[in-house]
Amino acid sequence: MKQEKIYKKQEDNDMPIAVIVGGQFGGEGKGKITAHLCRKYGFDIAVRCGGPNSGHTITVDDKPIVLRQIPAGVVNPYTQLFLAAGCLINLDVLFQEIDLFDLPPDRLKIDRNAVIIDKKYAQEEEIAGLNSRIGSTCTGTGVAVAKRALRAKDLKLAKDAPELKSYLTDVSREIIASHLNGEKIVIEGTQGFGLSVYHSPYYPYTTSRDTTASGFLSEVGVSPLVVSDIIIVIRTFPIRVGGNSGPLPNEIDWETVQRESGYPYKIQEFTTVTKRLRRVARFDLELVKKATIVNM
Repeated sequence: MKQEKIYKKQEDNDMPIAVIVGGQFGGEGKGKITAHLCRKYGFDIAVRCGGPNSGHTITVDDKPIVLRQIPAGVVNPYTQLFLAAGCLINLDVLFQEIDLFDLPPDRLKIDRNAVIIDKKYAQEEEIAGLNSRIGSTCTGTGVAVAKRALRAKDLKLAKDAPELKSYLTDVSREIIASHLNGEKIVIEGTQGFGLSVYHSPYYPYTTSRDTTASGFLSEVGVSPLVVSDIIIVIRTFPIRVGGNSGPLPNEIDWETVQRESGYPYKIQEFTTVTKRLRRVARFDLELVKKATIVNM
C-alpha cells in the first residue's frame, strides 16, 4: 500500500527527483548539469553526495569556480542545499566554500551522520602508497570510508563537530518531506561509473565508493521508487586522472583530439582537485552501455 501511495503522489504533483550520474571516469560535467537544472528550471533542492576527492566546476559571473563539498545548485540563490549522510567532509574545504558564497545555516543543511575527514587521513593514504599504486588523490576520503565501515572509535561524524551544530539535520527526512510537498529535487552524484568500487571492470583502480544512481540514493536515504529521472552524463572523449590511475581503453593524446576536432588552439585538461594533466581516450561504447544498464 505504501508503495502505491508513493507512486500516486509522484503522478499527482509531477515533481521530479532527478539523479545525476557520471557514465565514464568522472569529469563528464555533472556539476554543470546540476547548475543548469537549478538555474534554468528552478529546482528547489540540490543534494551533494561523496567527498572532496572530486570537484565540480560551475560558472559564476563568467568565472569558473570549483566546488568540492557544496552542491553546484548554489548558482541559484533560491535553491536549498544539502550534504547527504553519505558525504565525507573536509571542514577546511567546506567553510571556504561557505564563506565564498556567504551561505547561512538556513540555506545549507548537513546530515548529522556525514563523516568528518581528519587531517591525518590524507597522510595515511600517502603512507599506504595509494597515489603511486592506483592514482588516488589522497584527500583522506578513502580512509574515512574505511573507518566508517570499521566503526572506528576515532571516527567523528558531523554531529560531533561543534562548528556544524547550526547546519545539522536529517537529510533523508527533509528530502522525503520536500518531495511530498511537491518540490523539485536534484541529487548530484560524483565521479563516474567506471570508478565504482563495486561495478567498475577495472578494480582496484577505482574510488572508495559506489558511483551509481542506487549508490547515491542510498547515501541520501531516498527510495528508488520516487525517482523520476536518472541523467547519465557522458563525453565524446572520456578522460581519466593522470598518473598510475588504471586502464583507459582507446587512450590517445590531446594533440590527436585537437587535430581531429579542427580546434585551432592547444587542448589540455587538468583535474579539478590535484591539477594533474588528465588522460584522454576515444569513446568507449561498451563502458557506456554497462553504465546505462546498471543505472537505468
